[in-house]
Amino acid sequence: MSRRSLLRYTGGASTIAIAGIAGCSGNGGDGGDGGDGGDGSDGGDGSDGGDGGDGGDEYPNQRIEYIVPFSEGGGTDTYARQIMPQVSEILGVSIQINNVPGSASLRGAGQMVRAEPDGYTFGGFNPPSTPVSYLLNPPDDWELTSLRGVCGYARTPYVMYSNPDQGFSELADAIEAFDNGDITNMGGQQRGGIVNVIAEIMKNNDEYGLSWENYVGYDGGGPLVQAVASGEVPVGVTTDASGLSAAEDDRVDVIAVLSSQGSNVFPDVASVTDQGYPNIDYVGQLTRCMWMPGDTPDERVQTMSSAVEEALQTEPVQSWSEETGNIIEYNPPEFADEVLQQSFEQIPENVDLEALREATN
Repeated sequence: MSRRSLLRYTGGASTIAIAGIAGCSGNGGDGGDGGDGGDGSDGGDGSDGGDGGDGGDEYPNQRIEYIVPFSEGGGTDTYARQIMPQVSEILGVSIQINNVPGSASLRGAGQMVRAEPDGYTFGGFNPPSTPVSYLLNPPDDWELTSLRGVCGYARTPYVMYSNPDQGFSELADAIEAFDNGDITNMGGQQRGGIVNVIAEIMKNNDEYGLSWENYVGYDGGGPLVQAVASGEVPVGVTTDASGLSAAEDDRVDVIAVLSSQGSNVFPDVASVTDQGYPNIDYVGQLTRCMWMPGDTPDERVQTMSSAVEEALQTEPVQSWSEETGNIIEYNPPEFADEVLQQSFEQIPENVDLEALREATN
C-alpha cells in the first residue's frame, strides 16, 4: 500500500487483551481513576517486564496498552479491534485495548499524554474531534500537542441517523420535524465534544436551522446509535463506522453525510452539500491517527508505525475494509503531527470557541 499525500482540512471504560505470539498476560487494567487525565492505566507500568522502563534492550518485549478514549462499539473502537490483533501478531506481544471514555475523549487522551514514554502505551483519537474538546475545555496540567504522532490510518465522515419510526429520508425531514415541534431532542457524543459542536453549528446556521431544544450526549458512537435505534432520541450524529451494523439491520436510518466527500460506508446517502446545505467539512470528517507520549524514542515510534502499516495491508484488515466500506489509509508519523497542528490552527479560524463554550457548558 502506497503512502498517501497529506490530507488537508477544507472547509467506549472497559478492557480487552488481544493475544499475540507472546500470549496474553496481565489483568486487563482498570481504565484509569476517573479523572480527566490521570495515569491509572496499567499498560505502561512495567507489569510484564520490569519497573516501567523498557524491560530489556529489545522492543517490544512485553504487553502493550492501546487506549481508546471512547466507549466500546464506536468507530475508533471498531477500527482498533480490527487492526490491533494484526499489530499484536506482527510485533509478537499481546496488546490490551483499554476503553477510557469521559470528558469528551479528554480522559483517555490525558492518559496517553501522562503515560510512561517507553513505547508500551499508545492510543488513537481523530482530529478535529479531540482537539475541539481540548480547545473548548483545556486541562490545566497537560498539553495535547505534546503527543507524538505514530501514524494516520483512516478517515471517517460523520453522518446523521434517525429512528425508522420517524420516517425521515433526508435532512430536510428532520429539520421540518424540529420546526413543527414533533421532536425536540438531538443525540450525539458527550457535551463539549465535536458532535456537540456540530449540533450547535447546524442549529445556529440559518441555512441549516436544525432547531433542536435538548442535546443528549453519550459516551461514544456505539451508545448513541443504540439510543437512536431504541427511540431514546429521534435523531443523532456520529461516525459512519459506528452505525453500519444497525443500519444494515434496519434499526436506524441514515439521512445525511456531513462531509462533502460522502461516505464509503453509506455510498447511496447524499452529503449535506448535495442536499443543498453549506459545507462543514472542517468538523464533518475525522482523520484517524495514533499517538504516543511526547518523549517516546524515535525508533520505538517508527517500530510501531511500521507495524501498523504492515497490519493495514493484511488480508483480514483489507477484507474488512472492502466489505464494510471503512477506509484504510496509512500515513507516516509526521502526517499525524501535521494534522494535529492544523486542527489547532484551523478550528479557531472556523469556530467561535467562546460562543460554543458558553453554549455547550
